[in-house]
Amino acid sequence: MKILRFGLVALLMLGTSPVELIGVEVAQSNIPNALLEITIRQSEGGKVERGLHMLQLSCWNGQCELTTLTLNQCWSPSDRKQGFFPKIVRVSTQDGNLQVTRQGNVLVVREVGVDVGGDYVTTLRFGFEPASKTDLEVRNLTSFSGGFVKNSAILKRVITVDYVALEGDGLFQPVELDCAVMLPTLTKRK
Repeated sequence: MKILRFGLVALLMLGTSPVELIGVEVAQSNIPNALLEITIRQSEGGKVERGLHMLQLSCWNGQCELTTLTLNQCWSPSDRKQGFFPKIVRVSTQDGNLQVTRQGNVLVVREVGVDVGGDYVTTLRFGFEPASKTDLEVRNLTSFSGGFVKNSAILKRVITVDYVALEGDGLFQPVELDCAVMLPTLTKRK
């Protein structure tokens, strides 16, 4: 037992997670079946942005997927009124670009990635209320926190962004958007 403890401590000191050694299948075995949703805004340097990001964490049989729908990031092309393009991003444990671990009644979600602006690490904490004897083991979101750190190649600095959860009186709230949605259309023939 002492050798096992010493080996575990040595691995942790070297930055190697026991989860990495055990394998994803075993690490995901304690993840409950869940469908958790929250809408957030990004906050950088105390300034909360107007863009809305709907997060949906779906876990089934130890595999999880995080889908993000982004709305209300308004901008104005030179000759048109202000609008936004809706964006959808999906990452999953199956694709290998998402890690989900359980800490009591909290699912800790971690995504490491690279885009045109640089590399980033996103960490989310979904607190949940376990359900009793149902196919969907998790019903209610009880807490949320998160954000990301990005090494911006464009700005040539590290950016830290916090996520601020939208709050309301119930599960769903009507929210007025600041601008129109820009959707793809068929070009009219003359």
